[in-house]
Amino acid sequence: MDHVTPPDSEPGALGAAMSMWQAIRETLRAILRDQGLLPFFLLAVPIYSLFYPAAYSTEAVRGITLEVVDLDGSVMSRQIVRDLAASPGVRLIGNAPSVEAARRDMADGRCAGVTIIPADFYRDVLRNTPTTVEAWGSGAFPVQNKAVLEAVGAVVQNVARQAAVVRMVRQGAPAANARIGRDPVPAFVEQNLFNITRGYGSYVVAAVAVLIVQQVLLIGIAALIGTLYENRAAPLFAAEGFATSRFVGMWFILAALVLPSFLYMFGFAYWYQDYPRGGNVGAMAAFAVLMSFAIVAMGLALGALFGNRERTLQAMLVTSIPMLFLSGTMYPREAIPAPLQALAALIPTTPGMNGFIKLNQMAAQWNEISAEVQHMNLLIIFYALIAWVGLRLRARRLAR
Repeated sequence: MDHVTPPDSEPGALGAAMSMWQAIRETLRAILRDQGLLPFFLLAVPIYSLFYPAAYSTEAVRGITLEVVDLDGSVMSRQIVRDLAASPGVRLIGNAPSVEAARRDMADGRCAGVTIIPADFYRDVLRNTPTTVEAWGSGAFPVQNKAVLEAVGAVVQNVARQAAVVRMVRQGAPAANARIGRDPVPAFVEQNLFNITRGYGSYVVAAVAVLIVQQVLLIGIAALIGTLYENRAAPLFAAEGFATSRFVGMWFILAALVLPSFLYMFGFAYWYQDYPRGGNVGAMAAFAVLMSFAIVAMGLALGALFGNRERTLQAMLVTSIPMLFLSGTMYPREAIPAPLQALAALIPTTPGMNGFIKLNQMAAQWNEISAEVQHMNLLIIFYALIAWVGLRLRARRLAR
């Protein structure tokens, strides 16, 4: 396409409006004509919403392999082994002959956890002597580690309560009183407020869904800018040169294409996967509008930075996992070094994940996410300025 090199000019009010609408039409035309970009705007998010949560469809881990080292060989230790074998969270694969053998099996990956019942365990329990059942898990796999610890803890506590009844009866207490002492009233009832099923999928997908929408659309937007540069095509290249009205029109229409992805994800996808949802729908939709503008501004800035279709895809692929951990939802924000926290503050998903979880799962009010709203507004201004300056300079340079 031929390019023109007139000086930049800002049209009047009527001309600006016409230029803006023209940029909207040209942007839509460029996307619809590009068979490589169109799936990013129309298909990628729905496809991700179906296959990504499939790994967490059971909502809880099952069958984590576990070995037992029974150094006691008593009635009580055998009961613990039987109860562990019946636990749905773990799968007992056998008894290791020694602690060292179990350690080697765990190091070699033959089991995900080890339970060690010490010698004289039964005798110490009956004598009310302090004793310990050890449970080993791998810190490299926190979900498996949690399943092992929860399964072993529940079994040992149940056996300990039964042993407490036997000890109290032996000391002369009536059996009924012993059972009351074992299970004191009022009983403790655990009620989860938001993640009712305590499912891992309900926890992780609520955060990752925001990152999925951001990364997919960032790739599409930045790749679109790179394509326009390579082809010297409108709306970046026009007879009147680079105009702010055309930049605004392009920004608005791209934000209008991003917004339905959020509404689909938090609406149909969450309903279909049966994840916690619908806490504050109106505020969630308003926050989605803000994040859509932030994502588009960041995508335009990245497009101006890379100026190439392929580089954007490469950059987004290698940054997705770091962005997830920097957000503070998967890894404690307090444990993230200050320089990395400053870097995380430049990513829309950092306030986006927290804001959407509060609104969609916790039914927070708008004033309760004021920090996230202010953060998102700052990111919109920051990336919009970078995008405007970057696109203007690159358009001038390539138009010479």
